Amino acid sequence: MTGMADKPTAAIALRGEHLWLRAARGRDILRDCSFAIEQGSCVAILGPNGAGKTTLLRLCNGLTIPSSGNMFCFDERINSATARKIRRRIAFVSQFRGMDKRQPITVFESVLTGCFGKLGLLRRPGRRERQLAEQSLEAVSSSHLAGRPLGHLSGGEAQRAAIARALTQEPDILLLDEPTASLDWRAKAEILQLIGQLRQKFSLTIVMITHELNALIDLSDRIIFLKNGELVWSGQVAEGLRQERLSAMYDTPVTVIHHHGRPVILM
Repeated sequence: MTGMADKPTAAIALRGEHLWLRAARGRDILRDCSFAIEQGSCVAILGPNGAGKTTLLRLCNGLTIPSSGNMFCFDERINSATARKIRRRIAFVSQFRGMDKRQPITVFESVLTGCFGKLGLLRRPGRRERQLAEQSLEAVSSSHLAGRPLGHLSGGEAQRAAIARALTQEPDILLLDEPTASLDWRAKAEILQLIGQLRQKFSLTIVMITHELNALIDLSDRIIFLKNGELVWSGQVAEGLRQERLSAMYDTPVTVIHHHGRPVILM
């Protein structure tokens, strides 16, 4: 894909230093959170509902500015002045929440909107952008869906289209907020496999919120555990997927067995 091979050389793609985010009524949503995500890695953000996972992802994308502390993307501080420019390098795929079947936009037109952030308001997509959208659809094995109305897609197809739209942005970093939520078993497996393939193909740094614990051994390098707005643990996947650690994280008994040398989580 054009432009995707030219990656920055900074060793750390995203870095947060003592991040605090306070709600309007004084409640802390995120407290003293520090972390570093290496370029080219895949990091999973785990934790129970309400832990602050989506908030952390929004801080990474510059969609939310911390009340205190600093957030950096390739050593450039994210603030109100730089957030828009930095977001051009970071693509965000939100949770799938169903499609309005009355949407008249086609899949190709939807994917093409991924380039609008770089084009700006006054420029229209040209030949290069259309080729980029075609290549993005091909990368997610969805070229055959290009002319279909977006609202007529299945959940898995819609998520592939959303990822293709993110690729059209030509990002350095891909943020995914529960990319397999509301999908059936087969679609979940296919989307997770696709994410791993795209990471390798485009040398992407991936930060992903997920509850698919059994997929992490093959997909992720590191885990960040959040609970009650605090980063309580960060480290290698194998260390994170321990029975006592998971049980404490989710406040419920978790069983970890090993099958052919691989951990299998039962909840």
